[in-house]
Amino acid sequence: MIGNRFLRVCFASACFAVLAHSNSGMAQEPAAIDPLDWPHWRGPEMNGISREKGLPASWSPEGENLIWKSAELGTRSTPIVMNGKLYELCRHNPDTTTEGEKVVCVDAATGQKIWEKSFNVFLTDAPAERVGWSCVAGDPHTGNVYALGLCDYFVCLDGATGKTIWSHSMSEEYGMISTYGGRTNNPLVFDDLVIISGVMTGWGDYAVPAHRFVAFDKKNGQAVWISSTRLRPMDTTYSSPVLANFNGQMAIVFGAGDGSVYAMQPRTGKILWTYDASLRGINTTPLVVGNTVYCGHAEENVFDHTVMGAIFALDGTGTGNITKTDKQLWMSPTKMLGRAQPLLVNDKLYIADDGGSLLVIDPKTGSEIGKKKLGRSVFSSPLYADGKIYYLEASGTAFILEPAGNELKVLHKLRLEDELMQGSPIASHGRVYIPTSGALYCIGIKDQAPVPPDPRPPVPPETPWSADPTPAQLQITPVESLLRPKLGQSKGLAQRFSIRMFNANGRYLDTKTVKPAFELKGPGTLEPSKDPGKENQTVFVPAADAAHSASYVTAKVGNLTSTARIRTIPNIDSAWTFDFTSGKVPETWIGAGYRHIVLDDDMLNSLKAQDPRAARMYIYLTTAFTNASLTAGSNANVPTVKIQDAGPRQAWTDFLRYFDLAGEGKPASIDDAKKQFDPVLELLAKEKVIEKWDWSQDAGGGLELTVHKGSRGIMGNAVMCKISTIPKGTRSQGWMGPTSLHDYTIQADVRGSERHGKLPSMGVINERYTLALEGASQELQIRSWVSRLDLRFAKTIPFAWKYDTWYTMKFRSENSEDRKKVTLKGKVWPRGEAEPAEWTIEATDETPNVEGSPGLFGNATDAEVFFDNVKVNAN
Repeated sequence: MIGNRFLRVCFASACFAVLAHSNSGMAQEPAAIDPLDWPHWRGPEMNGISREKGLPASWSPEGENLIWKSAELGTRSTPIVMNGKLYELCRHNPDTTTEGEKVVCVDAATGQKIWEKSFNVFLTDAPAERVGWSCVAGDPHTGNVYALGLCDYFVCLDGATGKTIWSHSMSEEYGMISTYGGRTNNPLVFDDLVIISGVMTGWGDYAVPAHRFVAFDKKNGQAVWISSTRLRPMDTTYSSPVLANFNGQMAIVFGAGDGSVYAMQPRTGKILWTYDASLRGINTTPLVVGNTVYCGHAEENVFDHTVMGAIFALDGTGTGNITKTDKQLWMSPTKMLGRAQPLLVNDKLYIADDGGSLLVIDPKTGSEIGKKKLGRSVFSSPLYADGKIYYLEASGTAFILEPAGNELKVLHKLRLEDELMQGSPIASHGRVYIPTSGALYCIGIKDQAPVPPDPRPPVPPETPWSADPTPAQLQITPVESLLRPKLGQSKGLAQRFSIRMFNANGRYLDTKTVKPAFELKGPGTLEPSKDPGKENQTVFVPAADAAHSASYVTAKVGNLTSTARIRTIPNIDSAWTFDFTSGKVPETWIGAGYRHIVLDDDMLNSLKAQDPRAARMYIYLTTAFTNASLTAGSNANVPTVKIQDAGPRQAWTDFLRYFDLAGEGKPASIDDAKKQFDPVLELLAKEKVIEKWDWSQDAGGGLELTVHKGSRGIMGNAVMCKISTIPKGTRSQGWMGPTSLHDYTIQADVRGSERHGKLPSMGVINERYTLALEGASQELQIRSWVSRLDLRFAKTIPFAWKYDTWYTMKFRSENSEDRKKVTLKGKVWPRGEAEPAEWTIEATDETPNVEGSPGLFGNATDAEVFFDNVKVNAN
C-alpha cells in the first residue's frame, strides 16, 4: 500500500462545475520574515547555506570570537533561530531522578534563557544520550515552534511564552515507534500544516507498520492527511523531509525506512515518485537544487546486495517508480553517505561521508574530484557561510574550511575534549552556533558592524491553480478522530467534517459552492451542518451506547472520494472489558493488530499435547492469515497464504527459523519439507484449521508452501497471543484509548510460554508506566523510561513465576490532588485464586506522568505471551 488511501482519485469532469480559485483560508501569503533567521535546522533554504557575510574564520572556547556559551544547552540536536530567539531540544536535568527532555528558548544574541518547556520521557527503550535527536521547527508566520521528543511526544509551543498550544502522543495515538536507536524525525512547516513522520503501527488499515507521514493543522493540531510508504520497513530513520519545487509543483523529498527516496505533495500526501536505493532505511537528508535531488546511503544497495553505500542524483520531475529510468542522472556506489546532508557550493558537491572525510564531487557526473580526511566519523551536516565550510567531526573536532577549486584549505581546527558533535552548525544575524554534547557555542566577530548578506536566489513560482482548475483530489478533514459517546452522565463529543479540493498539482481549489455527499459506515449518525457558510460540512455524532467502535465518514464529489476514520471510545466511568470472543484483536487498539493474534486456547493446548510443533504451526499460520488480511484491508479475509523468499521479506527463511530449521535439518527438497511438516499440517487439516496445502519450488529452487485456510473458527476459550513469528516488533506496546485518562486500574490475565529454556516478559500499562513480569530475571517491575531504571524511576522486586501458568495482573495509578506525584500499585496472583488483599508492589514517582492511555506490554522475542480478560475502570 503506497500512497494515501484517503485520496482516491477517479475524476469525471462532467460531475463538476468549474468554480476554482485560490483559497486564502488554506495557503498563506508570505509574511514579513527576517531573511537572516534560521527557522529550519538546515536553514531557510533547507540546503545548509547561509548568505551572510562577516563570519569568523577562527574561534576558541576560552574567548576568541566567542560571544557566549551555555553548558545547559549541550545537545545532539541542531538549534534554530527565529524572531531574535534561539530554540533547541535537549536533555532536562541530566543524570537525575527528574531527567527528561525539554525545548529551551534563549535570547539568540546573549544566550539568556527566556523560557523552557520540559516533559517526561516515557515508554521507550532509547537511552538518555539520544535525547534531542530531532530538531525544533519554527513557523515564521505564527511564531510558534514544533518539537518531536524522543518518546514521540509531539508538541506545538507558543514561541514567545513556551505555552503549550496543542500536543499529541504519537506512540499512544498513532503507534509511532520509539526504539533503542532513538532515531527521531524532524517536523516540517508548510502553509497551514506541520508534517511529521516515523514508522507507525496504528489501527485498522494502518495496523501494519509503515513509515507514515501525518500532516496536522498547525494551529489546532487536527490531523489533515496521512500517507504511507511501503509496508514493513526495515528501519526507523531520521532523513528529514525538505521542500522542493519541481517545475512549479511543490513537493517534500525524503528518505524512508523502506530504503527508498520519495517525493510527496505536501498539501495532500500524494506520492509523486519513488526511487529504490537501499535494502535498509535511509537516514540521509536529501539536497534539492532546482529539479535535481542529491542523496545517498551507507547500506546494501538495491542494484547489488554485496555493495555498500552510494550517492546519486535524480531528476525530480519524474512520476511513479523512477528507479530504472532516465530520471536517475547518475549513481556512484561505495560512497558512505549515511547521515549528513550533501552541500552544493559553486558547482561542487560536498559529501561528508560517515568515515570523517569530506568528498568533492562533480555534481553533473558523480565523479570524485577531491577529498579531505578530517576525522573518523561524522553525524553533523556541514554549513556553508561567508565563503567557508563549517564542519564538525563527531568525536569533537571543529573545522573551518575554505573551498579552493577541487581542494579544501583548513583555516581553523579546534579540538574539544570530551564533547561529541552530532548536531549541525547554523548561522544567523552575524553569529554561528555550534552545538556539542557539552555546550552550545555562539561565535562571531564582536562589535562588528552588520555586513550586508548576499541576496538569496529567487524562489521559483508555484504553478497557479488557474493553470489547471480541474478538481483531481478530495480531502476530508480531520482525517483521524477519537471521540467519546454520550453514555450515562457523559457529555459526549461530536466531530465536524469539512472538505478540501485540489488539482493534480496539489493546489487548493475553492469548495464554497461544492455540495459533497457524505456516507457513514459504522455506528453513529451524520447531521448536516446548520451553521451559516458551512452548509457543505457534516457533523458526526457517536452512538450513545457505542463501545470501542470504529466508524468511517466518506465524502464524495463526483467520482472523487475521501474517507475519515473515527475511533469512538467510552469513558472509563463505565468499565471496559475485553475477552476476545469476537476472534479479533479489538480494531480500535493502537499498535496491537499486527503484532497479536486471537487463538482458540483449547485448540492450542490440544495440539500441543499431540505434537508441540503442531501448536507452533497453528500460531504461525494464524499469524500469516491475520496479517495477510490486515495488509489487504482491515476487513479483508485472505483465504490463502504463500510462504516463500520473495522480495525484501524472506518469509520462508523466517518460517524455518521459527521452527529451528534454518541451520542443521533445513529441508533441501520438497520431500524433505514434507517429512518435516506434513504430519503437523495433517493435524491442522483434521481440525479444519486449514483446508489444504501445496508444496512447490521457484525458478531458483527455493521451496514454497501455499496454505488454504480452513472453516474452523474459535470454538473454545479465545485468547490474544503476542507473537514471536515476526522478528521485528516482538518487543512492543499497544494502547486502548485516550491519552487524557488518569487515576484508573487496568487488569489482565497473562501467561508466558517457554522456548529453549527462555521466558518472555509481559505486563500492563497505566498512565505511561508499565507493570511487567520479567522472564529472564524473575522479577516484577514498575517503570516508565526503560533505559533509565536506576536514575529516573523504577521499582523492582523478586517475583518467581512459572511458564504455561495464567496469572492475573492488576495495576493502579493514583495521582496526588496537586498532581505533583503519582502512586503506582501492582499485584499479581495465580488466576483462579483469591485476590490478595495487599498490593504486591508499590512505588511513588515525584516527577509524575499524570495521564496516559491504558495498554499492554509484551516481549515475545524468546517465547509467546498470552492475554485474556482485560479490564479497565476508574478508581
